[in-house]
Amino acid sequence: MTDLKLKSDFATAKRTEWQKTVTSGLKTGTFEDLIHYSEDGIARGPLMSATDLPPSLAPLARTALPKLEGRKWHITAPVRGIDLNHANTQLLENLKGGASAIRIENGDALKNRNDLKRLLEGVHLDLVPIQFAPKSGNASSLTQALSIAALKETSVWAGLDPIDDEAAINATLRQTPAGWKLMTISACHIHEQGGTDVQELAGLAAHLADAIRVYGTDTVCKHMVIEIASDRDSHLTIAKIRAARRLTRRITEAFDIDGSAIPICAVTSLRMMQTQDAWTNLLRVMSAGFGSVIGGADMITTRPFTDGLGEATPFAHRIARNMQLMMMEESHLGQVADAAHGSYWHEHMTEALAQSAWRAFQMIEQKGGIRSYMDSGEFDTALHASQAARAARSEPLLGITLHPAKNVKDPEVRT
Repeated sequence: MTDLKLKSDFATAKRTEWQKTVTSGLKTGTFEDLIHYSEDGIARGPLMSATDLPPSLAPLARTALPKLEGRKWHITAPVRGIDLNHANTQLLENLKGGASAIRIENGDALKNRNDLKRLLEGVHLDLVPIQFAPKSGNASSLTQALSIAALKETSVWAGLDPIDDEAAINATLRQTPAGWKLMTISACHIHEQGGTDVQELAGLAAHLADAIRVYGTDTVCKHMVIEIASDRDSHLTIAKIRAARRLTRRITEAFDIDGSAIPICAVTSLRMMQTQDAWTNLLRVMSAGFGSVIGGADMITTRPFTDGLGEATPFAHRIARNMQLMMMEESHLGQVADAAHGSYWHEHMTEALAQSAWRAFQMIEQKGGIRSYMDSGEFDTALHASQAARAARSEPLLGITLHPAKNVKDPEVRT
């Protein structure tokens, strides 16, 4: 048996030859009909090769988070609802079932420190990091957390907005325990308001640059968390999360600091969730979770598939966390550091998204920075325009316009 030498035994095909062959096989239409574009107008194929790779390649490593205990990322347990007894029960069930971090999404239901203590009752606080989902009112939750001695020994991310909560951040910096992070830039808000991937990334970059100018380099490196949305387009999500890490590193380098300690969290999209045949959301959440893992997110929240209908049942929570457990413990998706590194398509899209977002970020800077851009209303106008353009395209939706099923019984939600 002779050795097969792939490089020397096969002729190298040219792209033009490949395109000619593909075109000859088309029954209708043209080659251009095979080219799909992202919402930001970035071509997505149909073929990527070594010529499409960016000029320089480097793997994008995850951030080393506390209390991972051998895991590659943290699986978060979302804590919700005004019924604190039920929220505590569900939290403990999620942690016993394999979640490794807590994401408190019902901070507005916590009226005092006793409410927070009740919510966390039975939790081994020395083993589990706590994240407050970024939202208004987190300054009050921070005050409550600071008054609980046991929390000072764990990792707490307060989720304060660098712009809206500036006063609370400055008032708390000196008394913040080691291991706590005060600020979160939530690009998810841009996504949920209708933004495209480039708008989400550009908003992230502009907020980060503003925070460094306001709080200084050391404070931002110590206290910043970034949150980004992942949706059903898993491959574009991979490229977006990788582009977010590149932008974060590039901006911190411009301020002559190392931004590798800034974690990137992924939360599966709410706007992608459907109410008709909500069972199909299982596929959407799984695809988004896969993109989050391969994209290299440090902490991942997979939504219960019934989020479009109402408050999740224990069954929906279990499915959400088991999706990540399957990816982590059965598929071992975290075993390869930056699995998309070197992939022609993913590297090309990472570069294209990062470059497009950088140009949009520079435009925001030219308009006076993110504060001026938001105050002028231009950002909201751009997001509304993107939302309208998306609605006008009427893309196929599984279970809705594509292969709709009849007489589907809705999954249960809590009442």
